[in-house]
Amino acid sequence: MIKLYDMGGMVMDGENLLTSGVDKLYEIKEDLLELNSFQGQYEELVVDENKAEKSIQGLEKTVADEIQSTIKKRRSEIEGAYDKQLSKTDSRIKKIKDKRDKRKSKKVSERINEETASLREENHKLRLEIKTLFKQNRVPSYCNTTLYYALYYPRYFSDIMIIIIALLLSLLVIPCGIYFFILPVEKILYLILLYIISVVFFGGIYLLIGNRTRERYRTAILEVRDLRHKIRSNKKKIRAINKRVKKDQDESTYGLEDFDEELDRLNQEAADIAEQKKEALLTFENTTTQVIASEIKKLYEEQLEELKLDYNNVSKEVTQTEENIKALTLKVASNYEPFIGKDLVTIDSIDALINIMEAGNAATISDAIQYQKQNME
Repeated sequence: MIKLYDMGGMVMDGENLLTSGVDKLYEIKEDLLELNSFQGQYEELVVDENKAEKSIQGLEKTVADEIQSTIKKRRSEIEGAYDKQLSKTDSRIKKIKDKRDKRKSKKVSERINEETASLREENHKLRLEIKTLFKQNRVPSYCNTTLYYALYYPRYFSDIMIIIIALLLSLLVIPCGIYFFILPVEKILYLILLYIISVVFFGGIYLLIGNRTRERYRTAILEVRDLRHKIRSNKKKIRAINKRVKKDQDESTYGLEDFDEELDRLNQEAADIAEQKKEALLTFENTTTQVIASEIKKLYEEQLEELKLDYNNVSKEVTQTEENIKALTLKVASNYEPFIGKDLVTIDSIDALINIMEAGNAATISDAIQYQKQNME
């Protein structure tokens, strides 16, 4: 309860303060003691008010954090449940696709084999014919090689490339390799000798093989060259068929309908699960989160109300104490300080004046103040 203090001015209870006796000093002292007491209480109450406010804020943060973590956990559980089903469906889709691809690959291979069977059979017969010709005419087997026909009977662009590579090997790579990496000493003379040896060696072999085969087995070799050309042509046709079949978008002949139907069903299942997940999360955000928040708040509602009640009570005490301090401060400033001076309106100074008056050295407050000043001089 706030006390009512007299702040009427220079005259109180019909008499001048300076002409009052020792009782007025005791009254002033009581007001000062009460003011000091209120100021001490105010400081303690402010501390208690801050603690109460921090406790409320701490509990509210705890509630908010628990709501957030719970919502996050529940959302994650919902997403996890649907993602698990999606993962299973995707795994089944992958397995069906793998089986389909294997089936298609097998059917494509079968189709290629079927469409190229006559060409491959023809090539087989041509190879047997070549083998028979070489055997009948006693032609060396090395004459039936791509390198031999490229060097002695070039016909295709690839043969020109083989000739270039052979020249590079015999006239550049081998002599330079020996000169730079095998010989202990590098001299131009050695390099010239290496080139001469290389030309003589590889040129000699080339001429030797040519002289032994080109004229002696010319008819058989030329006939075999034509047969090899047919084999090459057939291989080209086989590659063209292979490429055409693999690029063919028409899969109706491969018997993949069952796989396609199963893939369509699984893709629709995955789409349905994704849509259900979307709806579940939407419902969760719009409804379930509010329910979760409400339930968690109920758990802390009583504790929070108690903290708020304590805070309100302390706040009221702070306000009341602040009003008492204000009233007493104004009373001291209006009724006491103008008469006896602010420097004397302290408990120690008032006690000193009381002692002067009780010792009989002064009859009024004014006399006590005058007596104190004289003795101080």
